[in-house]
Amino acid sequence: MQELHSLETTQLIDLLANYTSDYTRMITNNITGAEYEKCKLVIKALQAEIEFRRNIADIPNTNITRLPDFS
Repeated sequence: MQELHSLETTQLIDLLANYTSDYTRMITNNITGAEYEKCKLVIKALQAEIEFRRNIADIPNTNITRLPDFS
């Protein structure tokens, strides 16, 4: 897998969705082991990178443009 910091945020979200789907499938089928543990670690790493980017975007005076809040 590429270094997470080199991926676009949309790519991170897509990967998170894929790994979450795999993780859910493994839980449903009572699959554990190395693949299960790897999946958990990748999900945590993806979540951490996404959260890091979100926190950086919240810091004033950065050059990151945030999308408007449509909620």
